[in-house]
Amino acid sequence: MDPKRGTETFAEVTLFVDNWRWSGVPFVLRSGKALARDRKEISNHFKPVPHLTFGQETEPRPNVVRLRLEPDAVGLEVNINGPGDPFDLEPVELDTELAPQELPAYGRLLLGVLEGDPTLSIRADEAEESWRIIEPVLGAWKEGRVPLLEYPAGS
Repeated sequence: MDPKRGTETFAEVTLFVDNWRWSGVPFVLRSGKALARDRKEISNHFKPVPHLTFGQETEPRPNVVRLRLEPDAVGLEVNINGPGDPFDLEPVELDTELAPQELPAYGRLLLGVLEGDPTLSIRADEAEESWRIIEPVLGAWKEGRVPLLEYPAGS
């Protein structure tokens, strides 16, 4: 890739929802190409406890609910007591594959469009709101206010 082109291949933005329910909760969105792993997921990281109950020297890894999006699957990553020391926590991932669908996700979306079923499509106001949020980010990249950093493919 030619670095002079300034093509974005990885992006991360942190967004906040301005209401009482989601106050202070960051929504981190990441997307990239040529990364070490190909994955599509939503990860919900639970907040750490406000204190270390059993006097551990380090804070345990947070529990994570991970929804893998393709193939359809659900995973739950939790900390459990390891063998031996009951206070020694280790992460364990529980996951399952969901029943395969006849069509891939985009196929189902296109079929719905062709059949006039808007269930899987976004509404016009959702599309407009999405552009309202992302246009300042695109503008910052275009104007050079946010540097485009290099990373080796596969890293």
